[in-house]
Amino acid sequence: MLPLGMLGSAAGCARKAPPTEDKMSRDYYKELGVKPFINAAGAYSALGGARMRPQVVDAMRYATTRKVKMKELHDAIGERISELVGSEAAMVTSGATASMVLGTAACMTMGDEEKMQQLPDTTGIKDEIIIQKKHRYTYDRALTVPGGHFVEVESEEDVRNAVNDRTAMMFFLKPTQKGDNIPAERYVALARELGIPSFCDAATTTPPGSNVVAGVSEGFDLICYSGGKGLRGPYSAGLLLGRADLVRYARQNSAPNDISIGRGMKVASEEYLGMLVALETSLGISEEADFAYKRERFSNIVEQIADIPGVKTEVFVSGSETNELYLDIDWDQDTIRLDQQQFIDALREETPAVEVRLLLFSGGRIHLSATVMDDGQDVIAGQVIRKVLLEHS
Repeated sequence: MLPLGMLGSAAGCARKAPPTEDKMSRDYYKELGVKPFINAAGAYSALGGARMRPQVVDAMRYATTRKVKMKELHDAIGERISELVGSEAAMVTSGATASMVLGTAACMTMGDEEKMQQLPDTTGIKDEIIIQKKHRYTYDRALTVPGGHFVEVESEEDVRNAVNDRTAMMFFLKPTQKGDNIPAERYVALARELGIPSFCDAATTTPPGSNVVAGVSEGFDLICYSGGKGLRGPYSAGLLLGRADLVRYARQNSAPNDISIGRGMKVASEEYLGMLVALETSLGISEEADFAYKRERFSNIVEQIADIPGVKTEVFVSGSETNELYLDIDWDQDTIRLDQQQFIDALREETPAVEVRLLLFSGGRIHLSATVMDDGQDVIAGQVIRKVLLEHS
């Protein structure tokens, strides 16, 4: 065994520092045969999420080279996040879906370790989750992972009739595509009156970062957010905020507890720190500053295509919780012989390829988002769009 002082000096143990990002010479995606693209669509999971802010990347790089005890880090970051957003407690999770699993498990077991080990077998455990019928959606399956069962409601009377000794939680989604029969304020008040923990999935309600503070202030017992969308943190991270006891129970149901249902939902030290810095940074950027950045990106795109006959553009704010900014591009299809899907397909064939918002979410129109764009990519995207439009004119 080598003495500690000799470690790193033996033959073959070079002391060279790892290459910095600027010195990276390998094109990893090229080696793998994977085609990069310019993301003008938004922070979709299938497209790799949002681009992390430089401050987040720096924080994560810092954490990868310095080891600390995970419990101490989790505690310290939870306290700091709580101070930032005004919640009793906070934890970094491995994404908003993981937050939903762990928060549900917390409400079902309420700190009882025997029940925690028993999940997803819910014999003798509260497992009913009240949810508005209009709030059913793809990702609510996460609530069933620990063994939850849905009870759908449409009115306050339905809620009162549904609550029984097996009710574990009342769930709320925002924003929804179909609206609310019972708005958030009334839903929270009703849950408190009936003594049932309330949980809100607000994963997609950022930017701006201030929406996290606003969400916490609505009074849900638990509320969760995605880390890698509007907050532009690690895409494999998320936030769970709320009541101190429920957050503590959620942690019991998570890694590194080897007998918990959330054992596989690990969070690395760099994700903890990256998520904190992402939140700090987002809270320091106003919606006005965010919009100004995005309007500049859109202006650079429009400049590339404004002179093409038949092309119309409009920047607009979506009427949703996030107030997201989009660029709408339209054209006279008698002049430019492309429909919307053909346009999208043509953009994907270019080098670099450009992805725009899914027609499913844009109402069949061509919408661009600047949330994920880097400086300079806007001009290139505009040039690619110009090329496609002119080729079919």
